Amino acid sequence: MINRQKLLKGITIPELLIGVLVIGIVIAIFVYALGVQRAMSRDAKRVSDISVLRAAIGQYYLQKATYPTTDGIFLGQPGGAERLGGNGFTTADDPTKPIFLDQIPTGPTGDEYYAYRGNQSGYSLMFSTERETAYGPPGTYYAHSIGVDQLDEIK
Repeated sequence: MINRQKLLKGITIPELLIGVLVIGIVIAIFVYALGVQRAMSRDAKRVSDISVLRAAIGQYYLQKATYPTTDGIFLGQPGGAERLGGNGFTTADDPTKPIFLDQIPTGPTGDEYYAYRGNQSGYSLMFSTERETAYGPPGTYYAHSIGVDQLDEIK
């Protein structure tokens, strides 16, 4: 007589659980890596935006022999400081020439703006990072005419 249990082949519950566990671990690693890459991409945009802003502010200084003066503003906010023109940071409808930066870049998230304070001799431009960058570990940084550091001083 033929034993039917020897003929039936399939997946046992422990094998199924191990398979699900392995797939779950692979998915978890993928999701973590995707999150890391997204954070690195956002930081790259922030660093690029700060470089663009520093270059425009530098051009302003070369022509005006002063930096845009303000006690503190958030750059790029609608109805606020949307461009860098001959009168400093102004709204988009300000016709003042020359225009050093037609549209102020904003952070990679929808409500992220860079903070600026400046006087005739220097400025401080604040931004934050989520991951390790060329500037150092995650945190808040300040760009100045002489470089980038973690000190909120007008230089």
